[in-house]
Amino acid sequence: MMAAVLLINGALVLLMAAVETVNFRRTGTITFLTAAHALILIGYCLPAFTITFVPGTFLETGPWSEADPNPWGSRIYILDLFDFLALPASTYLTASIILMGSYIAMVAAYFTALRLPVPALDGQRLPKWGVAGVGLFLLAIAAAAFAIYTPQFASVIRFLHDGQLVRKGGLQVQYGFLQVLMQVGVPAFILLIAASLRFDRRIRAVFVALAFAAWALALARLLHAAGRLELGSFLAFPVLALMFLLRSKKTTWLMAGGLVLVVLVVASVPHDFFRHPLRELPSALGSVASDVVGTVHFIIAEFAFPFVTSAHALTLVPDQIPFRYFIDIPLGAAYMMPSFGGVDTLPPMILSLQARILPWMPVDLLAFGYYSLGTLGALMIFAGFGAVLAVFDRWLTVSPGWLGQALRAAWLFYLPFRLFYADPYAAAQWGFGLIAGTFFVLMLSLWSRWRSPAA
Repeated sequence: MMAAVLLINGALVLLMAAVETVNFRRTGTITFLTAAHALILIGYCLPAFTITFVPGTFLETGPWSEADPNPWGSRIYILDLFDFLALPASTYLTASIILMGSYIAMVAAYFTALRLPVPALDGQRLPKWGVAGVGLFLLAIAAAAFAIYTPQFASVIRFLHDGQLVRKGGLQVQYGFLQVLMQVGVPAFILLIAASLRFDRRIRAVFVALAFAAWALALARLLHAAGRLELGSFLAFPVLALMFLLRSKKTTWLMAGGLVLVVLVVASVPHDFFRHPLRELPSALGSVASDVVGTVHFIIAEFAFPFVTSAHALTLVPDQIPFRYFIDIPLGAAYMMPSFGGVDTLPPMILSLQARILPWMPVDLLAFGYYSLGTLGALMIFAGFGAVLAVFDRWLTVSPGWLGQALRAAWLFYLPFRLFYADPYAAAQWGFGLIAGTFFVLMLSLWSRWRSPAA
């Protein structure tokens, strides 16, 4: 029966390749749909082939298996997780069929939503003092959050060192929502750089200095509480934005090579890297340099979990986890509100329910849809996802200038990854700064169009 799973996943790969070819001929550039295709390939299609053909080969052991073992064994964790759950092959076949239907729904919604009258963002049309003012406002919030939150640690070094303990629940802190507020340093950096490009030299220098102060605050928060993917995205998005803006193919290829190196190094470091970065970085660099093929395979295997977790969700609903009817979407927004009393009385999110049964594993988009309303829920959530991808492509992909392309790069590292991390509360925590900054940009854009309707 696994042969049928391989056949369906192979057919989906061919279908995505055909759709991407048509889409690239239409746009001539990387789109949000392109990123979604790449992640569906890695998360849902390739794992079936990994599970079938990798066991018994030199690729079954990851570079960090001894220093950073997974909870189920010492091989690349997707193999141990697959064996640990021991799901019937028919479950994977059903999940693959649902995935195929969900992908078709996503693509249909994507090309339908492309017809929506969404104008491209033009940063030059926004008032420069408005852009600067929003950037300064967000920087002030990030700085205030940092100033209030960090004194509960003995020093800034302890703030950086103990962050992973906080993230895993091993250390209780006060006002944890403030470290989430620090994320607005990311859009502050984008906006202040955009503003600096529109002022004379002296004012520009001030805004550039403030932009890098915002960048430093955002980096401090990431080292304190973020995971490897979030850190890698933060380091990579300015480079990707510059690649979108540059016209020199040679420079673009050089930057692309550097970007790939950053991704390889950050993705292959162990989970406790942030507690001992100087100690672990040489090992990560050595691992990448000595075994590029193994490192790439290990990284791909790190993102193979949706294939297994989506199939596992089919066995949990509705007996162990009743249908959620998309209640997690408003719950995610409610959980983002500060809890000054220290006790949350809201119902649990789907991620916490799944974690009781399958610790460590995120809720992927297919599983989220199935938890919500079965097969129909999966079709609905993928259709909605496709429509959102189209709206962002219309708004940002052809947007001129730094502001639009920086936002495009940042969202490319955030939005498509909801395929892997679909729990609304976890997604809102990770993307809070980007979402908040984008909201202000949208308000500035709408205000500018209202003030100059004929422009």
